[in-house]
Amino acid sequence: MWAVEVPCGAQYRNAVQLLLEQLDALKRLINSQTEHTRLVTTTHEIHSARDAGVVGSLVTVGGGHGVGSSLGVLRSLPELGVTGITLTHTCPTPWAESASPSGETANTKGLTQFGKDFVVEMNRLGLLVDLGGSSTATARDAILVSRAPVLFSNAFTRAKCPIMAPSAIDDHILSRMSSGGGVVLVALAPGGNTSQNSCGHNNSVEAALEHINHIRKTAGIDHVGIGSTDNPARYERLVAELLRDASWSSADLRKLLGGNLLRVLDAVHQVRDDMAHNEPSEELIPIHDINDRWPCRYKFGTLPSR
Repeated sequence: MWAVEVPCGAQYRNAVQLLLEQLDALKRLINSQTEHTRLVTTTHEIHSARDAGVVGSLVTVGGGHGVGSSLGVLRSLPELGVTGITLTHTCPTPWAESASPSGETANTKGLTQFGKDFVVEMNRLGLLVDLGGSSTATARDAILVSRAPVLFSNAFTRAKCPIMAPSAIDDHILSRMSSGGGVVLVALAPGGNTSQNSCGHNNSVEAALEHINHIRKTAGIDHVGIGSTDNPARYERLVAELLRDASWSSADLRKLLGGNLLRVLDAVHQVRDDMAHNEPSEELIPIHDINDRWPCRYKFGTLPSR
């Protein structure tokens, strides 16, 4: 799964342009390596890629600030091969609070009304709602309003890492996520005190196992998966450890190693199909949410003041 990201500093400037350029560059890269990978957007295409002996590349947007607070831009993304969006990354948007501390104050705790409309429009488009990096309030609001299961990418649990990064997931959010059918993908980050989810472990696999087993215990085996890593060998070590653990069955491992993510992707697309007759949202972000932060923009007509 690729995440296309633009700097937080581009928000209120040229974030949309940078996002489109990044998507263009990534798609050209994928298309130049057809013997190794191909762009995929559905579980059927993922299985077809596997059967052809190549890696299926899912493309997501790593941060809602890249969309420019525009539902029109949002609607263009599935046409470009995007399958999901992380609502917030390391900075808030005008409509969603991030877990990461930054120099910018969010407009609200959690999601604004426009942020809730944004999530429902993502449901209508069949886009994965990724809450990795979102604040607890944003995660709570998104789970409540979303009509499809949600995703937490590259996440970890506060129960096993209480003093580390604010993006850790509380147990009550895990419970709400599982009730809605979602999944948490635990990252395999480098070990050591500098790593958010290693919690001081020198062994990143040991840390990931603690998070994975806690999610399995708290939310259930259907709601945990594996996220990204900068070292693929960590996957091998993680799977080897789980194979030695008698409490993990083959069926459990299939769910952890992609099955749960594919189930969520199918569910998201089912909701899209169920909403096929819904009209696109015509909501615009309220002027007071962006006016002081985004003065250099051309305005067609009048934005709502609510």
